[in-house]
Amino acid sequence: MTHKHQFGDSDPVGESAEGNTYGPGTESLSKGLSRRSLLKSLAGAAAGLLPPVLLGMGAQVRSALAKEAGTTVPVKNPAWFGFNLLEYFSTDPDWMKYFPYKNDGMFREDDFRWIRDWGFNFVRLPMDYRFWTNVDDLITIIEKQVELIDRAIRLGEKYGIHVNICLHRAPGECILDGMDEAITGIHITKEKTSVYEDARTLDAFVHQWTYFAQRYRGIPNERLSFNLVNEPKYRTTAAEEVELKTHDPEDSFSREFRHLRELQYVRVARAAIEGIRAHDPQRLIVTDGYPGANSPIPELFDTHIIQNCHTYVPTPLTHYQCEWARSFFPPDTPVPTWPLKDRQGRVYDRAALAAIFRPWADLPRQGIPIHFGEMGAYKHTPPNVVLAWFDDTLSVLNDLHTGWALWNFRGPNGILDTERSGTRFEDWHGHQLDRPLLNLLQKRMKM
Repeated sequence: MTHKHQFGDSDPVGESAEGNTYGPGTESLSKGLSRRSLLKSLAGAAAGLLPPVLLGMGAQVRSALAKEAGTTVPVKNPAWFGFNLLEYFSTDPDWMKYFPYKNDGMFREDDFRWIRDWGFNFVRLPMDYRFWTNVDDLITIIEKQVELIDRAIRLGEKYGIHVNICLHRAPGECILDGMDEAITGIHITKEKTSVYEDARTLDAFVHQWTYFAQRYRGIPNERLSFNLVNEPKYRTTAAEEVELKTHDPEDSFSREFRHLRELQYVRVARAAIEGIRAHDPQRLIVTDGYPGANSPIPELFDTHIIQNCHTYVPTPLTHYQCEWARSFFPPDTPVPTWPLKDRQGRVYDRAALAAIFRPWADLPRQGIPIHFGEMGAYKHTPPNVVLAWFDDTLSVLNDLHTGWALWNFRGPNGILDTERSGTRFEDWHGHQLDRPLLNLLQKRMKM
């Protein structure tokens, strides 16, 4: 059985005669633009797409908005500690070479049971919408495939585990689409349109969440929350990349460019939030930070939804010899240590982590809960380094009074079947358990 929603009368935005979508001003950018023209192009596009309240916001205006949101009563962060489960992670099977899962949506009951038995209370389900959506008609949902998500939510209820459903791949948006198959060796079927540029794709994105809001209305927030989209990032064009490389990443041009891109995500997020609340006004909603779950989003403070950070800092440690990160790290990258000094001479230690995450500290005082929904170190990083890094990272998160979740439970970033060389594994019902890491996580599981 399928569920179908009719589109509105809006037409696709920015479609060329050849049928290829392009971002605001990209056609002109291919011929070269000055920095003034580039920002003018982006701002002009934003003027047609964004609510007036979000236009022309300089740093002072955004700061005032954040302070005004701070007039609300301070909040406590959700005490969620757990893992990401991947059974609906991607319809592209190449990922199963690196993660021990079957892309069939059959979340394992043992995972829920063991997570509960070890004292954790949270799972995030990063999912690919194409498992339950007709890719030729993005508003047609195959309910039989959604029943597997229903089952995961019921398992959460059975074992006292909060379930956070997340669109890791959403219509017109997926962080994986920026990867180069020639380098990673992983085939990714990329989105054909952009949720930021195409009105029908935005309709399809909102429809995903209004469908879930209707389907799960009445399930308490203690059991279920919605994570709008994993690591949102409005991708730059080749011409924009050329222009940006002529600027310091922190000069006024680069900052304003990033802000205009961020506002495009704000527009998309608000559309989904409004769609959810129209059917389930009290539903607990989470947004990843921008870009890529790195920084808080002040322009969404007034919605009071949870803001989510992901931490893989420093990446030369967390992604050491990671197969899909080959483009970022040369083959001669040294074996990481903790603390770590990178090739640019930057030193990463507990103090550096505390400084990096400091912008998140003030959000709860402004009525905005925070959570760290992804973290972890890949299997090639030595176990003693992983334990030292986790201890300092989780210590900093303890100071922020926030919960957290490892990227996966079973697999290279988790505590079962990591295949991490040098680890003294313990047999656990046919799985290989990293008991020292489990013990550390349990010690640091506090607000």
